[in-house]
Amino acid sequence: MKESVYTVFAILVISCSLAITSCQHQPSALERRKAEIKERDSIELSNARESLRVADSIATFKAFEVEDLKKLFVFEKQEKYQTMGYYVLPAYRGSKERFSFFPEVEEGGKLLLVSIDKRRKYSFVEVDLSTGDYMKLLPEGLTEAQRRDVEQCHRFAQAIYDLATAQKQQEKMRMKVRFYEEKSSRKHKSSSI
Repeated sequence: MKESVYTVFAILVISCSLAITSCQHQPSALERRKAEIKERDSIELSNARESLRVADSIATFKAFEVEDLKKLFVFEKQEKYQTMGYYVLPAYRGSKERFSFFPEVEEGGKLLLVSIDKRRKYSFVEVDLSTGDYMKLLPEGLTEAQRRDVEQCHRFAQAIYDLATAQKQQEKMRMKVRFYEEKSSRKHKSSSI
């Protein structure tokens, strides 16, 4: 009988200790969800910081590339008539009277293929840099030198376009980092209150 009382007593003690242990603070579903969100935001912030480092590197590289290519061109702008200037190769500098065709790159990075007819009327085709298929737009009868000039202007316009794209990505990543940093600091402030 003593052993059965002892066994019942031991079972009661174990049950009580288990009940007390289970009553200790276990995170609620809400607390677990907050911890998961905090962890996810921490990972997102880390990823955004890494993406920003990559975007910074690409933008820096593209800026150097644009500056290098810019040395091969002459910038022209007639303040009186033009709001935006353009870059031309040195062979096309100044008066365009002696040419029937020349490529130019607008200050903002657009590649223009300019044709001049016999009546000296200018027309141009703007090349869509996202397609990369600009050779179909070239007029018939261009010399090999003119084709090389177009390729060189295309390279320069593409570098300007790529720099602008890299800078947009850079700004996007800065905003993302700022968002997660502010979100994290708001959570720290609210949890310390």
